[in-house]
Order: sequence, then structure tokens, then C-alpha cells
Amino acid sequence: MHAHHHPRTRRGVVWWRVLCAWAATCSTALPCPAAQSARAHAHDGERVFIRACLDCHTASGGSGLDLTAPGVLQRRALTAAKVVRDGTMPPWLPNSHGASLRDARALTASDRAALMQWLESGAAQTVASVPSAVSQDSPAVLTVRLAEGWRVPADPGLAVRSFALTPEIDQATLVGGFELVADAPGVLHGVSFLWDQLGYGIRLDNSESAPGYDAVGDIGLNASGSAGAISRLAPRVTLPREYAIEIPMRAALIVEAHAQGRGKVESPAATIRFLPAPPNARVLRPLSMHRALCATLADASEAVAISVRAGPRVQSIEVVAIDLRGSTVRLLEIPRWNEQFAEPWFFDPPVALCAGTRLEVRSTVNPAAELVPLDAHATAMSEPTVIVLVADEPTPESHKKPN
Repeated sequence: MHAHHHPRTRRGVVWWRVLCAWAATCSTALPCPAAQSARAHAHDGERVFIRACLDCHTASGGSGLDLTAPGVLQRRALTAAKVVRDGTMPPWLPNSHGASLRDARALTASDRAALMQWLESGAAQTVASVPSAVSQDSPAVLTVRLAEGWRVPADPGLAVRSFALTPEIDQATLVGGFELVADAPGVLHGVSFLWDQLGYGIRLDNSESAPGYDAVGDIGLNASGSAGAISRLAPRVTLPREYAIEIPMRAALIVEAHAQGRGKVESPAATIRFLPAPPNARVLRPLSMHRALCATLADASEAVAISVRAGPRVQSIEVVAIDLRGSTVRLLEIPRWNEQFAEPWFFDPPVALCAGTRLEVRSTVNPAAELVPLDAHATAMSEPTVIVLVADEPTPESHKKPN
């Protein structure tokens, strides 16, 4: 009996092995839902990385850290996951309680989780296949060199210096955007512009032997940033279509530059390109304000952009619009200010404001910095200065109060 059943036993073993092999093949071809979900999540993480990180972290980005270079992200993936987890990256200061803003880098909870998982799981090995951002060359109405000869100290503190430049502008010119090309990306944090037709900035610049002058770029009641600003976080900025900033003829360009040491003495020199405006663009005008100085609109207007200058003494910033009925619209709220991540923000869509609307700045003081002695720069930035760029309403039909 034993000899009679032995062939069937061997045959059964063979068929069992065939069945197991077939099952293994099926499990590879048809992954389980959990595996499919993990792979989809990894793909989502890479998508978030490309959208939220590559504006800054390429060879031409403003951070000074190219995460698309071979092997760089792989070595830094866990550190990158940590700063994504604690909210430091991607940098975006405003919260969602203000008006809607263009190109927001703020991540949803699911996007942040997908990005962290992608970084921690080793999926970042595929980043080498991600193309770097392509430079968008376009004609410039004006190109200037900035900060040549200035050396930023090695110490990590913030350095502020202003420069008076005299470009040859023979007629009023409209600008539709800016591009910042730093010689050493990452040193220069950002610059803000003001056009000076009175010559004060030139006299200040000539009063010092070193390039530029040791002060913020305000001229009288005109605050730096009234003619636009640009940051290393977004080194190419275009105004929303149909809007422009006017360059007056025969005026000096005052540039306030913010830089930070990185452990060695470096030059923050850069090239700034002023990009052309579209035809029939509406000219923006600046409204400057701080906590003790409100701005009131004489005519119905659209708020298009907003920028803030403030030092580490400032904790939180809120900018509100209050109409004649007392109704309040919050334009911007920054719960935790960080000067390193300052940039111009653009309302999307522009915010309609009726005549008589008052714009106010509210802020709180950082308790940790309250007792720190103030130098000249820190004093000038101990209260936030806010610039709102507005345009007149284009038609009577659009003269409506904000909801």
C-alpha cells in the first residue's frame, strides 16, 4: 500500500509547488490595496516636493541648497523630513485667516504627511530624475547690479544696507515684474525698491566711503517697498496681469538689501532685472502704514499686493481693512513672524475696497526679544512697516464694498 500511494504523494507535492509559484506571481502582478496605497502616497509626496520645494531648491533657486543635484536630497532626506514636520519648510508666513493669496506654499495636512513619508521612506532616491526649474529668460526694461563691494560678515546675524543707483531712465516706464539673480544664492534674502526724485538717497550713499549706506531704504515718509520687492524665496516675481509699477524718469533707485552671514565673509552682489508690463496695464500706487499710522483710501480701489518689513522683535502681524460702516476684512495675518521668510504676497483675486476704507496694522512683541538691546536697524524694524499696492477700480460697476 505504501508503494502504491508514493507516486500520488510526489505528484501532489509537485502540483502544490506549481500552485504556490502561480500564487506568488499573482501577488506580484496584483499588489494588495495597502501596497498600492503606499506607492500612491509616495507618488503624492514627490508631487508635493516638486510643487512646494523646487522654486527655491534648484541650482538657480535662491536658497543656496540645490536638492536636485545628484545625491544631495538622499543625504539630507531625514533632515528635510524634520523641517517639514515642524512646519519650518516650506516657508510660508501667512495663515489662512486673511485674504486668499497667490502661489501659497502652505501645505494641507495630507500633503505634509505625504511629503514626510516620501522623504523618510527612501522614495527620494528618484529625485535625480526630476528636471530642474528652467530659467524663463525674457527682455528687461532695466537691469542693475546691486551690492558690489559689500561684504556680509560671517556671523549669522541679519545685515541691512541700502544702495542708491542711478539708472538712465529718460521717460516714465512701466514694470510688470522683477527677477533677482544672486552671484551666491542664499546670502541675499531679499530687496525692496523705492524711486527717489529728490536726491536724498544719493547724498546718503555718497556720505560713506563703502558701497551703499548703513540704514534702511526709506526716504522721508516714503517707505522702502513702495516700488515693489523681491525675495530669494521667489526670485522671479510677476505682478498679476493688467497691473504695473511705474518708474519715474530721472529718479534714483533706492534698494534696501537684507542679507545674512553663513559662517564666512561673502558678497551678496546680485543682478536685478525689471520686467516689462503688459499693454494697457493699470498703475499701482503704494500705501505705507505702521501701527501708529493708518492709511485711508480716498477712492474705491483694489488691493493687489502686500509686503512687510519687521525685525525679530515682532511676534505677530495683522493687517485689516475697516470700511465706513465699521465692517472689518482681514487682509493678512502672520501668527509667527520670521524675517528670513519675508516676501511680497499677492491677493488672489485682488481685494475690492470702497472709498473711505481705513487700513490698520496690528502687531505683538516677541517676549524673547523684548529685552534685547536695539541697534539702529533693529530700532527701525521694531515695529512692522506694511506696504499695500493698490489700483483704482477700473469701472463704476466694480466700486463695491468687500463682503
